[in-house]
Amino acid sequence: MEFSITEYTHCDLIDISGRIDSYTSPKIAEVLKTLLADGHTNIVIDMKLVTYLSSSGMLVFVNAQKQRTRQDRGEIVFSNIPDCVLSSFKLAGFDQLFKFFDDVVSAVGRF
Repeated sequence: MEFSITEYTHCDLIDISGRIDSYTSPKIAEVLKTLLADGHTNIVIDMKLVTYLSSSGMLVFVNAQKQRTRQDRGEIVFSNIPDCVLSSFKLAGFDQLFKFFDDVVSAVGRF
């Protein structure tokens, strides 16, 4: 798994590629924790090149979103999410917790 972070005026974009599983999800959790600690409140996660999302990876996103909700600050949204990954979110019922956009421009424009 690889990722890059791009800062915009009203949000940060995390572009992830590869597998998100129990081995790689702690890296994403650390990035999200760091962004939150630095006061970054709105995050777009581009998953165009993600090939797999495990339950541990999904839990990282859910926990980060819940933390932002508790603090009443910011939001995590997704863009370019592959159908196989989106179906995992829907199966777990987490599609109600997040917003999904077809492209990065729409997702970043949300903020």
